[in-house]
Amino acid sequence: MTRFFAAILFIFLSITLVKAQDGQNSSQGDLLQSLMEEGPRGQVTLELDSQLLANYNKMIARNMGSTGVPGYRIRIYSGSGVGAKEEQQRVRARFLSLYRGLDAYNRYDEPFFKVYIGDCRTRSEALKLNDRIKKDFPNPIIVSDYINLKSTE
Repeated sequence: MTRFFAAILFIFLSITLVKAQDGQNSSQGDLLQSLMEEGPRGQVTLELDSQLLANYNKMIARNMGSTGVPGYRIRIYSGSGVGAKEEQQRVRARFLSLYRGLDAYNRYDEPFFKVYIGDCRTRSEALKLNDRIKKDFPNPIIVSDYINLKSTE
């Protein structure tokens, strides 16, 4: 069974590399579907277990719905009750005035108003940012989140 999954993985990686060398964009659409379509080199016939295909389709749907990439953010405020929304806005404004160039995000997870900061790709990057802000915002918490990619302009 392990050899079967390794063979499937090898086929997917091989196709991806071939497409990349041909100058085609493999991130467009569904790779499995493009494998099964007839192309200039013929058609590929794949026999897949129904569970494998179902899980593959779930993964594609989940990835299409996500708006960012996996990473880390730091929660600097979480509160509920009377005045929590105003406090959330004050904390965010204070952070943005102290740390120019870093982003802060308001979020409401019922019943809590929260402020998250940073778009860290790795946990070590989040730890560095955590150490940097600790003096101004006590008790920050590093959390896994989908982050925005920084533009490379």
